[in-house]
Amino acid sequence: MKTKKVSIELSEADFEALESISKACGWSMSKVVGQCVKSGMPPSLNKVPELFHDELLALNKLDDRKLLDVLEDNLPSKKKETAAHKKANFSALRKTYALRLLRWRGHSIPLPFESMIG
Repeated sequence: MKTKKVSIELSEADFEALESISKACGWSMSKVVGQCVKSGMPPSLNKVPELFHDELLALNKLDDRKLLDVLEDNLPSKKKETAAHKKANFSALRKTYALRLLRWRGHSIPLPFESMIG
């Protein structure tokens, strides 16, 4: 696997927390930080057809209230729904992505929606 080196500044408290996890797990600091990055990443589109990537990624620019509007169908899609949108059930895909963004931003997800984002 090809890697890239990144330098970041952390507070002393954050560094010490990562260091203690590293020692407790027996993992390198790189592995601990890498795991933290992976688990804290925004929703992935790797299983979504590329045709929809731009429109879904645009949801990242919305504030939390507007993402809730997406869930309630109060914020229509900016693109006209095509046959591909209908076939892929883009409305559900869009709602799921909005839910995952809200969860990534630290909001709890109400139980009725939890099964959508698994």
